[in-house]
Amino acid sequence: MTDTTPYANSIFEQPWWLDTVAPEKWGEALVKEADEIIARMPYAVNKNKICMPPLTQTLGPWIKDREPQVGNTHLSKQKAIINELLAQFPKHKYMLMRCDSTNSYILPYRWHGFNIKPTFSYRIKDLTDLDAIYNRFNKTAKKNIKSANNKVCIKDDTDLNLLLNILNITFAIQDRKSPIDKKLINKIVTNAEKHIAGKMFYAIDDSGVIHSAAYLVYDEKVCYYLLGGSDDKYRSSGAQSLILWEAIQFASTVSKAFDFEGSMVEGIENFFRQFGGEQVINYQISKMPFIYDCKELLKPRVKRLLGYKV
Repeated sequence: MTDTTPYANSIFEQPWWLDTVAPEKWGEALVKEADEIIARMPYAVNKNKICMPPLTQTLGPWIKDREPQVGNTHLSKQKAIINELLAQFPKHKYMLMRCDSTNSYILPYRWHGFNIKPTFSYRIKDLTDLDAIYNRFNKTAKKNIKSANNKVCIKDDTDLNLLLNILNITFAIQDRKSPIDKKLINKIVTNAEKHIAGKMFYAIDDSGVIHSAAYLVYDEKVCYYLLGGSDDKYRSSGAQSLILWEAIQFASTVSKAFDFEGSMVEGIENFFRQFGGEQVINYQISKMPFIYDCKELLKPRVKRLLGYKV
């Protein structure tokens, strides 16, 4: 199997990405028509569970032709394709996956007994006019960018230790250790840069203090804000807003769109919303035993009790 494929909606569906985040634990379902691949859906398996690998926003399915047709025959074909893809999945007791936003026809999963939940991100879908993009930022974002320009300088060197430190500081605000394994982050950064698909930015002041940092992953379609954070002592500097503006400008040179990678956390959603992107929906499909359903329902309440942002 090659480490790249044209049958992918995003970088997260590429074989090299899956080899990085789910080594030897992933597979793919394929639908062919006259020996031509017309659909592909990768999946990750952990014991008897099909689940999302870490730091992976979505996983297919990629379907070749979604153009509307008379009588909605394209939806009939999509239904048949989805049925065939799901039939190829290994036996499992638990399944949870997030579909790429290109998948708006979700009803076939419902008919297979899946629960469906919308998750949200913001995306700037056209990066060709940077002036127009900046003009759509709200006044708070513009104010922060202007303020940060007088306080910090943006660097684009890749420094793994710096990135890990900022992530640790960000989670420490909630009295948490970073839930992301540093070895995994190292693998992602190494492999992304090997494939010319990763970029880091950080904001540093005249005293050498790091205010914020971010790591992006991208392909020719979309550039994603994968990881990022700020030192809470310098959050008022506006550095994170400036980094995002730098990231968007960089994205315009390598991708067609910029995705903020979304969040269901109110404060984070509010921050991303300031940059004028369009809201996109990635549907999450799940099917699990009753005990897992209960755990999923209780998880937000438990997080609130522990003081996490939800």
